[in-house]
Amino acid sequence: MLPLPLLLLAIDNDSDRTFMENIYAQYGKLMYHQARLICRSDADAQDTVSDALLALIKKISLLREMPCNKLKSYIVITVKHLAIDRYRRLKKEDVSWDEEGIDSVDDTLPDARLMENAGMEGIKEAILSLPEREKDVLMMRYFRSLSEEEIATSWQVRPVTVRVTLSRARQHLKTLLQERRDG
Repeated sequence: MLPLPLLLLAIDNDSDRTFMENIYAQYGKLMYHQARLICRSDADAQDTVSDALLALIKKISLLREMPCNKLKSYIVITVKHLAIDRYRRLKKEDVSWDEEGIDSVDDTLPDARLMENAGMEGIKEAILSLPEREKDVLMMRYFRSLSEEEIATSWQVRPVTVRVTLSRARQHLKTLLQERRDG
């Protein structure tokens, strides 16, 4: 059993506190699992679950009215959205663009020579100029080492959608790098 977060004890209304304790007892592991899939870190997953609980506490009256199946979906979606937001925020802060970071990048990225000639700053600028979804899929796949299936789960799409997005992102990145090289 997961330990009860202290923030639940801060709820003044006994009925609301009991309701949220029951929610956490029933869905806490699922919440943590969903957050961990996206955040890839225990600490970030725990922080995401705490953020989700805070968000859910603000919606207690809405949650009480939901049928069980919709309640579960609402909780999972809340956690996923907060985890994705945390992931995006952290990737902006923690992206390491040093030379050894690019060596670990999968060789399916566009033309190795093109990337080598572009240099780290050129690659960084090109990736940052991509549309948000393409940028995210490249970062998740190559810098966070998530599988296509893991990305599909976090985005709630089929793996084929991730493969197509990844393919388009690689092609778009290649085009940007070629334009910068030629222009």
